[in-house]
Amino acid sequence: MKRKDFSKLMINVQKEKNTYFEHEDFIAGVSPNLRGIYASMYFQIPLKIEFKEYLIPIESTPPVIELANFLSKSIKFIKNGIENKDSIDNVISKLSFETNIGKNQFDEIAKMRAARMVWAKMVKQFNPKNQESFALKINVHIHNSIDVFPAILGGCQSLFTNKKMNLNFEEETFIFKTIDPLGGSTFIEKKTEDIAIKAWELFTKE
Repeated sequence: MKRKDFSKLMINVQKEKNTYFEHEDFIAGVSPNLRGIYASMYFQIPLKIEFKEYLIPIESTPPVIELANFLSKSIKFIKNGIENKDSIDNVISKLSFETNIGKNQFDEIAKMRAARMVWAKMVKQFNPKNQESFALKINVHIHNSIDVFPAILGGCQSLFTNKKMNLNFEEETFIFKTIDPLGGSTFIEKKTEDIAIKAWELFTKE
């Protein structure tokens, strides 16, 4: 049997679209060894747990759309504050990302991590003087105890609940003292970057 001649075989190589999300390089009050892989993964500690009678309802909004909507509302608020002669840092200090935990906990963790990335990218264009303006405050409205762990892993600053919850794992795991505990996980990093890219593209198209 005669062998096939592969010497003239041509291979079409398609270049993949570069989807890498450019992380903002900034320092926001935490020493470099605690900031995680990217500076944009910074979040404030310690975590606060607060009781609230009213919680925002659970919605089935996809993370990408939720983040794009948040950015759109935030930039309008910021521009309005600047027009009223308020300082950029003061305007930003009034903003926070109010969210809750959906059914897919990994998506929700990645959503909060992506939120800090796109927030830092948006804020940078306003040249704030206070570096902590780059750090997004995330408040998670907890409807059941199952939502607590992904909220913490995602890096929220506040847990709002209308129920009494037993959080023994605070002492058992020291999770509240860990900066970005899932940082470096290939699975989580890929989900985070995918959500950040798509949310930013949707936001900039509006």
